[in-house]
Amino acid sequence: MTYMDSDLDTEPLVKPPNNGIAHSSSQIVRLNVGGGIYEVYQSTLERYPETLLGNKCELKKYYNSEKNHYFLERHKLIFSSILYFYQSNGQFYRPSCVSTDQYNLELEFFGLAALYKEYVASLEIEPKSKPNATYENPTTLVQKLWNFFKDPKYSQAARVWAIIDVFAITVAVILFIVETMPDVKVEMKNPDKIVKTTFFVAETICVLFFSVELIGRLICCPDKVAFLKTLMNWIDFITIIPYFVQLSAGEVESAVGGETNTSSSSNTDAIVVLRVLRVVRVLKLARHSKGIIIVTKTLTSSVNELALLLFFWFIGVIIFGSIMYYIEYSFDQDSAFSSILHSSWWAVVTMSTVGYGDMYPKSAWGKLIASVCMMFSMIIIALPVTVIVSKFTRVYAKYKDKL
Repeated sequence: MTYMDSDLDTEPLVKPPNNGIAHSSSQIVRLNVGGGIYEVYQSTLERYPETLLGNKCELKKYYNSEKNHYFLERHKLIFSSILYFYQSNGQFYRPSCVSTDQYNLELEFFGLAALYKEYVASLEIEPKSKPNATYENPTTLVQKLWNFFKDPKYSQAARVWAIIDVFAITVAVILFIVETMPDVKVEMKNPDKIVKTTFFVAETICVLFFSVELIGRLICCPDKVAFLKTLMNWIDFITIIPYFVQLSAGEVESAVGGETNTSSSSNTDAIVVLRVLRVVRVLKLARHSKGIIIVTKTLTSSVNELALLLFFWFIGVIIFGSIMYYIEYSFDQDSAFSSILHSSWWAVVTMSTVGYGDMYPKSAWGKLIASVCMMFSMIIIALPVTVIVSKFTRVYAKYKDKL
């Protein structure tokens, strides 16, 4: 059961199993599809007699008696996946470089369109059984509410809720930024406190909205354990907890960036940390962005490449930072390269191609080492980037229709 053709760059819908089937004796059918010669057992094709290749009467129309093979002037690349359907007992895959319209056209010609729809429907059953997936046919109020929070496409009301969620996130981020402007900070110190009250009310409304959404999803989710293990849910929790901590500590007026009256430096530091955590709210937008989800999946699948990049980058920082320290410090003891730690900072800035210019070599040997450092950084950055871009293309093609 073989076919003779070049290796193909394909992306299976599912991982193909290793289920080779042995044949003691069976007629071999020779197929010429778009110039590619394929050989397959007749018994393999007869597993699906309702299809073109499995029906001898239909296939006979394409028989070439002179060359003793069946000739079909069809898409050679797609036919490899057509033949795989028969060899794998009913599994499909679509080559990654083939459009959906082309693939469906070939399936229709070979009489596999109906079987393909059944196969896709069987695959879609699996995600529905995963924890915290939306319900296909919700019956109870809890299930309907879960779909309402989880899927903006569930209903018009769910779409409006998602729009309000994005608006609330945007307002919260704007408040976080605007309250640090000097003019606004001066207005907040005004005794009438109109500006401070306005900020506090807007912040309160946003936090209450986030709280209702988080509690609602927690109550309605089908799997509480899986819910608690999800990173985005913890991000939602982190974005609202600073407000309530400050509120319970009596820092109502400083909840939106006002000046705190506490005299304890430790308490002041804690309040500052809580305020900084509010910037995490911008990550909530990832829930509504396909692009961010795709980039996240790409980075997840590229962990090995990124780890290799960071490893070589760390080695380069230590090596070039140490060499530069001994060269420049021996040349000028008043140099900015006063320690290996300071030199490592220069190496980080140089290898990341940022180049602040706050530290730079003055000796000839130092400039030579700096040149080597720059060349080395371009090489170690460029090599893994090609792999990451390639993975991004594959991840984007895989998830663009699902998200």
